[in-house]
Formats: sequence, C-alpha cells, structure tokens
Amino acid sequence: MTQDTLFLLGSEALESMIKHEATRPLVFSSNYYQTRQNLLDIESLKVDDLDIHAYRYVMKPTLPIRRDSPKKAITLILAVLLGGMVGAGIVLGRNALRNYNAK
Repeated sequence: MTQDTLFLLGSEALESMIKHEATRPLVFSSNYYQTRQNLLDIESLKVDDLDIHAYRYVMKPTLPIRRDSPKKAITLILAVLLGGMVGAGIVLGRNALRNYNAK
C-alpha cells in the first residue's frame, strides 16, 4: 500500500492494522532455527574438568637450498645493458644537440 491509500483508510483501520502487525509472530528462516538449536545443544553439553593441555609444534627454521633472489649473473647482465643504453642515449643526445646548434 502506498501512503495515499493508507491515508484514505482512516484512523480506525490504521489502528487495527497496527494491532494486527504487533500480534503477528515474526517469521524466521529455517537457518535461524537450525543455528538456535545448535546453540542450545552446545550449551547443554557438560564438560568434565580434565587437565587438557594444548601443544604447539613449530619446526626449527632451516637454510634454503637455493637463493630466492635474482642471481648475480642476471643482475650484472641487466646492469651492463641498462648502462649501455643510458650511455648510448647520452652520446646520441649530445650529438643531436651539437648538430642542431651548428645549423
């Protein structure tokens, strides 16, 4: 119902609708009732007072067989290539500027 139709019903009809809604039971899904039953089952459990100890086992760390980081040879090759490219760029840039200023 929209607001307009509720207004047209009058106060007596609205009061009876409110009373009806207040006494109507709430409808829950079956998941709610299953969870509630599980909670009641857990609360009804009786646990004996026993000496229960929890253990935590952690292995000693060992050194890895191989390094995880990049190898020295790959790093060296990439550094030489990058240095060569930067050097070639500088030389080409200087020559381009020198020829540009000469014209």
